[in-house]
Amino acid sequence: YRTVNGSCNNLGDPRLGMCLTPFQRIRPAHYDDGVSTPRSRCRSGTALPPVRLVSRTVLTDRDAPDRRFTLSVMQWSQFIDHDITHAPFPALEADGAGIDCCPSGILMTDPSPHPSCFPIPVSESDPFFGPRSQTCLNFVRSMLAPNSNCTFGPAEQMNQITSYLDFSNVYGSTQEQADRLRTYTGGILKTSEGNLLPTDPDREIECDARHRGAVCYFAGDSRVNEMPGLTSLHILFHRKHNNIAADLGVLNPAWDDERIYQETRRIAGAIFQHIVYNEWLPVIIGPRFAERSGLLPQATGFVTDYDPKLSPTIHNELATAAFRFGHTLVQGVLQLSDAEGDLNLLRLRDHFNSPHLFQTGEKVLDLFVRSLFRQNTQKYDNFITRDLTNHLFQTPLHDFGLDLMSLNLQRGRDHGISTYNDIREACGLTRAKSFSDFNDQIPMSVIVKLMQVYEHPDDVDLFMGGITEKSVGDGILGFTFRCVVADQFARSKGADRFFYENSGQTGSFTERQLDSIRAMSWARVICDNSDNITTVQPMAFRAHDDQNNALQKCSGDGIPSLDLYPWHEH
Repeated sequence: YRTVNGSCNNLGDPRLGMCLTPFQRIRPAHYDDGVSTPRSRCRSGTALPPVRLVSRTVLTDRDAPDRRFTLSVMQWSQFIDHDITHAPFPALEADGAGIDCCPSGILMTDPSPHPSCFPIPVSESDPFFGPRSQTCLNFVRSMLAPNSNCTFGPAEQMNQITSYLDFSNVYGSTQEQADRLRTYTGGILKTSEGNLLPTDPDREIECDARHRGAVCYFAGDSRVNEMPGLTSLHILFHRKHNNIAADLGVLNPAWDDERIYQETRRIAGAIFQHIVYNEWLPVIIGPRFAERSGLLPQATGFVTDYDPKLSPTIHNELATAAFRFGHTLVQGVLQLSDAEGDLNLLRLRDHFNSPHLFQTGEKVLDLFVRSLFRQNTQKYDNFITRDLTNHLFQTPLHDFGLDLMSLNLQRGRDHGISTYNDIREACGLTRAKSFSDFNDQIPMSVIVKLMQVYEHPDDVDLFMGGITEKSVGDGILGFTFRCVVADQFARSKGADRFFYENSGQTGSFTERQLDSIRAMSWARVICDNSDNITTVQPMAFRAHDDQNNALQKCSGDGIPSLDLYPWHEH
């Protein structure tokens, strides 16, 4: 079985891909001093534009749904991200209270701020934050990790979770987390009232549920409470584990708690990997490109392309820029529909870090899950909902929050990641010498906005350039982010000894077991683990369509079920 912390997956280099190790880079670090000072200078030596100015100049809010795809695409992107990347930043208190570099929105000068502070300046003329007397947004620099070979060199940030697609967001990346989630009876994970996630009194500080008389949840990843759609996915897969464990216990009465837990974790992790590669990734990078890149699962048989010389380590450019593409897909208004189709509208800004609705006693889970397969995702473009640009992590005490786009740009500079021009060149495009050279990928209407804030093409931040590219082929991503994401998922597959399709490894499945896993889909996970959803389209990442993706009954054969009989030990 996999270790919890990702160690010993690679037998030749046991630390490869484990938690608390540094990210790696596509291109060398780009710090002002070559060591660790955030990138703050243009090519000409003048100051880079402040990130909030870039955000509000280039990115606006417009409702532009992508009629091809459902909100599941966005929500799974965040869920997968939380399985493979988490750059921590230092906290002050033992209880996890964060460092505040901008008390009450004012730049702190006396006493001098914490050395990890890197606050985002906001101008008085800012149309949103200006009238609210906010002159800065809080930002704390990421923690560093020792270089993997213990040599000196530019600062490398720490990934505090495993790099592998190992379902650490459900099971944890440390033994302590994993143990806290278990009942140690029949392989079952702990639950709370209503068959929901276990509650977490320790997380009260960073969770706003307490303002609403509710509690927060505990899962394998600490960000479980960030937004209701994410919490819903955690609940579905937590239940999935317990349903499989219960069935395995009946099938194999001689198995003890540890055997059931580990086998269930292995099966659930394989189902997760299969949905990622079979359903989610082809939507993101396009089915034709996924096939050309060898990233589609096989219909039968095994793969033998495990390569111990390949590194699964997450690229800093992915964690800090490319894998934040999902922010442009977010809906600011959630359409919650009941079984009869009656709609309730919910503003995302009122539900950050607070799963209070799940605790009202009503069957709220199904409302959120239905929005994931009935509502469209937003288009991949430079239109971003205000719920993210002005109201991120807003609490009931204020009518404003943070700007996620500014945080993304600032995080890129904090991590010293290469610029858009660098990475677009690394991906095989020609290096832009003038802004008009960007027009091969970025619409002219957006280039004009980039020119209002940046001096030179070499100054454009990777996140900003990547997020404004046009979608390529039949996928969602633009050229540069598609390149970065496809590379990561090729390595996540090839460098994982426990990848579900592998043969000849200690954790490999039998052919019949693998056939069972290949029958699984996101739609079946919804059917089996929601409270009472009875119909869903079989390809639940794609909008339902009466010709090619019609709604099917969960009880019918249109959405195949998991056959656990191949795990029966005679």
